[in-house]
This record gives sequence, structure tokens and C-alpha cells, in this order.
Amino acid sequence: MFEAIGESRARVSIESESAVLAQTLESGLVRSIQDTQGRMNSMRAQLEYTTELLFEPVELQRRLALLIEMSPQLRELAVVSAEGLVLGSSQPGAIGRTVAGLSCLAQADTHLPMVFGRALQGRFLTETFAPAGIYQLPICMPYKLEGSLVAWIVAVWNPDAVSAQFQPLIEQLPISLRLANYDGSLMVSEPSIGELPGYSLAEQEPFKSRLAEREWGSVELEKVGRSYLLNYRATSMFPVVLTLEYDLNQGLAHWHRLVSRLQWLVIGIVTLILLASGFIFRLSQRQKSMADRLQLLGTAISTTANAVIITDASGVVQWVNRAFTSLTGYGPEQVVGRTPAILNSGEHPKAFFNDLWQTITSGQVWRGEVVNRTRSGSRLIVDQTITPIRSDNNLIDHYVAVHEDVTARREAEQRALFLAFHDQLTELPNRRRLAEKLAEALQAPDERKVGLLYIDLDHFKTVNDTLGHSMGDELLVITVRRLLNAVTEDICLARLGGDEFAMLITKEVNTRWLEELASRLVKVLAQPVELNGTRFQLSASIGLAVGVSGDTEPATLLRQADLAMYKAKHDGRNLYRFFDVKMDYLMRRRVDLEQGLRAAMAGEGELSMRYQPIFDANTLKPLGVEVLMRWQNGSGEWISPAEFVPVAEESGMIVQLGAWQMDEVIAQLATWDGQGLEVGYLSLNVSAVQLARDDIAGRLLRALARHHIGTDRIVVEITETTLMSKSPLVKNNLAALEAAGVFVSVDDFGTGYSSMSYLKELQADYLKIDRSFVIGIGKNRSDEEIINAMVALARSLQMRVVAEGVDDAAQLRFLQSAGCDLIQGFLLSKPLTVEEVGALFDSARRGLTVLAGHG
Repeated sequence: MFEAIGESRARVSIESESAVLAQTLESGLVRSIQDTQGRMNSMRAQLEYTTELLFEPVELQRRLALLIEMSPQLRELAVVSAEGLVLGSSQPGAIGRTVAGLSCLAQADTHLPMVFGRALQGRFLTETFAPAGIYQLPICMPYKLEGSLVAWIVAVWNPDAVSAQFQPLIEQLPISLRLANYDGSLMVSEPSIGELPGYSLAEQEPFKSRLAEREWGSVELEKVGRSYLLNYRATSMFPVVLTLEYDLNQGLAHWHRLVSRLQWLVIGIVTLILLASGFIFRLSQRQKSMADRLQLLGTAISTTANAVIITDASGVVQWVNRAFTSLTGYGPEQVVGRTPAILNSGEHPKAFFNDLWQTITSGQVWRGEVVNRTRSGSRLIVDQTITPIRSDNNLIDHYVAVHEDVTARREAEQRALFLAFHDQLTELPNRRRLAEKLAEALQAPDERKVGLLYIDLDHFKTVNDTLGHSMGDELLVITVRRLLNAVTEDICLARLGGDEFAMLITKEVNTRWLEELASRLVKVLAQPVELNGTRFQLSASIGLAVGVSGDTEPATLLRQADLAMYKAKHDGRNLYRFFDVKMDYLMRRRVDLEQGLRAAMAGEGELSMRYQPIFDANTLKPLGVEVLMRWQNGSGEWISPAEFVPVAEESGMIVQLGAWQMDEVIAQLATWDGQGLEVGYLSLNVSAVQLARDDIAGRLLRALARHHIGTDRIVVEITETTLMSKSPLVKNNLAALEAAGVFVSVDDFGTGYSSMSYLKELQADYLKIDRSFVIGIGKNRSDEEIINAMVALARSLQMRVVAEGVDDAAQLRFLQSAGCDLIQGFLLSKPLTVEEVGALFDSARRGLTVLAGHG
């Protein structure tokens, strides 16, 4: 009889302990999932603000990495297309790879806000190899546009982090903890029960039928001759079930030991007094055991990562754990006996706390976000759950509050929202924010004038491609600092993207003042820049447009300023221009050129080659030719390379165009060899964009091998800025060309950056004097001195000197006396067709030379 009474009370105690513990763990689990959901919602909001993020993998990776910070329960946050292609990921190297086995990809028509996927092997989505037992828990959130699924936002839940929350309890109590989906498939088990497919809660009767009736409760199970008390709690907001199995055999083992002892005592003790004494002894042991268990439970809760406060029914603090002290700075001696109002930040109205108290005093659980203050005065944002605890007479006698610090998460979300309207590098308003401000200014009712400046840095794309994005970013930051220092605070400066900026002026706008401002900005931006010991000379083209509120559309004013900027570039750069109606032609011209060039590359006949002969400066014998491209469009108009080459570079067509040119001219060189013409070498112009985006070296060497032409018959001409490139592909291309024996010529030397050290490092073979210096011969002594200095520099570096743009005999004589090796220019020959090149080198083969003045 006593055995039955004692065991019954022990079971009641165990059931109570298990229920409270399961409820506490469920609260922590819900907050963990809510944190994950919050980060995914934040990412979805950013995609909805800026759909273009799906096509900007570098920016998308930055934002995903920012969101996953301070979140140990997540290994990875990614955006995956509906076909399983990784568009962006916080995990470096995942972009562009395909995810295998992600179950949510098969649910294109889902209407659920979140989908908990099946567990996958490996730590990350695209991991191709993983040790046995290492797996991940993907949680998917659909991202839709106009009702159609575009992509999945996938959070990789770290099962190790989830298991770590359970570990202190497992080590001290005879329990097993598991997380499962509603269908019973296992997500996390602590301690581990082996491989994932080996266990399913759905198979554990009568648990399956109980879960269908009620989302929380307990049930006794019999497994392999042992009894277990299974407490389960299905989270109301998410399809996740938490189970806590308490080993009753182990938990009641001490009671069974007592029963065995009692049997021996009954044999030797026959008096009622001794029986009573034995009963009293058992009761005292039970009390001690229960006290030990309560202490064990308190120890387990005190070691949890989240802060826990227990108050009485009046809200007076009775107990706090160590995590509370770490989070708030208040020790138990400073809060016990006081109310949680000690943490009040003053940011919530009185009605907020009235609603909280109404909820918990009615017996309901309250969940919400609270802004508190730590002991040091720091702002603390916590996700708080307050649970009422009832006594045996069903009256509320305590409240348990669990706090999770979400300060870092909220700051990250606020940062993400800031980035939706601001540029991440410069923190200036972005194009979206400028459009809003422009719309506000043009909706003013007083017909005020609104000014807009469109600023574009000249040749910045070349700097970015050659020097690397990090150096380009530094230049942009310096540019922004200079622009901000040059204007007053009432002028809105925005970054539109890349190297494009805009200034919005809404006060006292007039043409003369705008002109003075633009002139000042051109001078400010033209000042030299020193970075890492290198001197840069930037410039900018500025377009100006003026609109009137109530009469001008924002898009129209922005387009007019853009057209004016293109006009400034067309007129020579480092200029400013006001918009006029004729500028529409420039925009149409730019679009027509790009479309026409695409058509020309797809068709035949419009693109052709011309060859500028290169002569020995002393004998005037032709030695080689420089390859020049010409374009005559379908309407018969000849388009200048100065006009269509920049279009090709900006659109990326220069890579395809250069590849086509290379195949054509090397095949032509082989044809001349077959005709017995001594065309010594070809000089090919290769842009920085080609070197930074294509395997130019490999393409060239394959073409030479295909036509059996030696590498010493090719000279690759690169610009001075290319020497300074930090791009790995540029360096690899140049190194491969040098190793193969291809000659390298530095074109336009002296017109860009100071780069003599780079020139020495490259060990170039030719130095080409730009035409801008040659035309100054006989007119400008400084140009002549510069040429003499270039020749001396080339001699010291064992380089040959080529002068281009030689148009008269006086220039030729000066260059010959200066020691120039090779000559190009209209004085000796204009650019020639294939047939004309054949005639020229046939004459040279017969001993005839070009006479000065008769080229």
C-alpha cells in the first residue's frame, strides 16, 4: 500500500516536472524559429523593394551575410531559384551552383508562409561531400511576384545548435528530447538515435492519435520492456513537434529499491511503531528526493541560454537565472523582491503593459517584443514570453518570463531597410530614394524651379576593370567626400549606381547659379588623387536640367539630365552641358549604335579590317601592320571606331568582337605568308575590358597554332592603365603572353597615369608615343622634350619606340634624330585594305621604299 502511494506521488511529481520543462523548451524553440522567420521576412522585404537584387549576386551575398550575423542557429541563408539554382548565399562559393534534394522545390503551388524541408546530408545547401551523420534542416519561404513563384528564400537550420540547447538537461535527467515534423519525420534527436530514416514519431502509437486530437499533452509508452512518459508540444505557429521522453524505470528506480528494503524490514519488524517509523522514513526520503529533483530542475533552467524570471502572482521577482544577469547586468540580489519594472525603458505606453497584464492574469500566454534598459543604460530589445503557472487549486500563483535578446537582429533588419533606400558603399540615397525626393519636389503647388545635376566619372569603368573593385570603391568614397564638401547640406546628393551620381537642388534655382556649381564640381573632381603611392587624374561629365513643379514629370527631368551628361561626354568629357531638345538625338544614336553593332556582328559584310603599315624609321621599309577595325552600317554610313568601340566596351560586346577580329587577322597573316609577302608582324589592340573578362592569351595562342604562325610575329597593344591592373585574369593573360614569346606594346604612353614602375615590372617590348605629343613637334617645345624623355626611358628599359600620327616631313625628321625606331602615319601610308597591303609589301619585296611626302 505504501509502495503504491509513494510511487503514485513520484509519478505526479515527474509529470509536473516534465510538463513545465517541455513548455519552457517549446517557448525557446518558438523564439528560435521566429528569429529565423524574421530574417527570412527581412530578406523577402528587400527583394520586394529591389527586385534587381536577384541579378546582383555580390550585393545579394552581402545582405544575406549581414542578416545571418549573430544567429548561431543558422548555418546559411540563401536565395534559390524555382529550378534549384543558387542566386545568392551567405556561404562564399555557393552562387551559381545547384541544390540537390531540397524538398520545397517540388511545392511550386504552396500557399504556406514557410515550408520545413526534409533533412539533407551536409552542413550547407551545395556541399557535395559530408561525413556520415552530418546533416542540415532547410526552412523555405516562397518569394512570389504577381502570384507566381520566383524563388525560395532558404534558411539552413543548424541541428547542432538546436541540440546544444538540450544538452544540459540530457546530462542531468533521464530524458530524451526530439524535434519532428507534423508527419512524424525526425528533425533533431538528443541523444542521437542513429541515422535520420531510422526513427519516426508517426509510428509511435498512441502518440500519433493523441497528436491528431490535441496539440499538447502526455502519454505513457512501453518500449522494449521499459516505461516512458512522453510529453509532446506541437507549436501552434509552426509545423514542428517537440517531444520529451522521461524514462520512468530510471526515474522510479529509487522507489523500487525502497520497496525491496521494506520487505526485509517487515520480516524483522512486527510492531506497529516500527512500521510507522518505516513509513515516516520513506516520507522523509521522498521529500529529500523531491527537493533534489527541484534543485536539479532549477540548475537545468539556470544554465539555459535565454534569460528566465519567475515572479509571484503579484509580479514580484522570486528568482532569475545566470543568463538574466549576463543579459541585463542585474544580479539576483538586485532584482529579487522587486518588480520587472526595474528594466523599463520608458519607450512603451501605459496601455501596452495594461494589455500584457490583462492577458496573463486571464491565464493566457503573452508573447511580444519589449524594449528594456540594462543596468548600464544600454538599449535592449527582447522577445519575451510570459507563461502563467497554476497551483493544485487551479489558481495562478507564479509567472515564468523567458527573454531572448533580439537587439542584433532588429539592428540588422533596420540596416537592411536602410540599404533598401541607400547605397551600401557610400550610404548616400540611392536611385529609388532620389526618385521619391524628386517626385516630392515636383509636386509642390507653388510652381518652383527644381534643378538636377547628373554626374558621371569619365573612364571609371576602365579603372575598375584594371585596378580592381576595391581600388575603385576607394576612389568612389573619395569622390563622394569631395562632392559633399563642395555643396551645402540642403542639396541632396545620391548615387544612382556604378560611377553615376545626381544632385537635386530645390532652393533658389537659376541657370547662372547652376552653371557656377557645375563648373566648380568639374574642377573639384579633376584634382589628382593619391592611392597606394599611385597618382590618379579623374574627371567627370555633368549634365544639367531644370524642371518646374506641377509641370515636369520626375522621369522626364532625370532623362533630360542624363542626356545632357551624354552630350558632355560626346563633346570631350571633363565638361558640363545643359539639356536642350537636340540631345534626344544622342540617346537615340547610342541605342541605334548598340543595336546596329549587334546586328553587324550577327551578319556579314558590315565589319571589315584596315591595316596601318608600320615603317622602319630610317629605311622607311614596311615591317608590319597595325590592325584597325572599320564599320559601315546597313545604310552605308561609316561609323568611327572612336564612336562604336566605347559602345562595344560598355555593352560587353568587345569580347566577342575582339575574338572575331583575332581569328580574321591571323588567318589573313597566314594568307600573306602563302603569297610570299614579308608582312613581318601584326599589332593587335586589346582593351582592358577584354583582358579582364576573356582568356585572350589562350585564344590567341590557339589561333596561332592553328595557322602555324610563330608567337614572335604578334604584338599585343595595351593601354597604360592596363599595366596597373590588379585583376587576376589580366595578370594571368599578360603573364601567359610574355611566357609564350608574344611581344607587348604600351600604347598612349604618357596620357594616363604615372606608371613607370609597372612598365618595368611588365618588361614590355615596345613603347608607343601618342599622336597628341607628335602633333606638337615644331610647335611646342615641351612636347618635344617629353618625346626625348620617352625615347631615353625606352632605351634604358631595352624597348623599341613607335611613333604614331606622323603626318609631315618635319615630324619625321625630328623623330629620326631623336632615335625613334618605328613610324606610323599618313605621311607614309594611310590605313590600307587587304589588297593595298599586298601591293605595298610586294613593292617592298622588289626593293622599293615609300618616299616621305608621297605616302
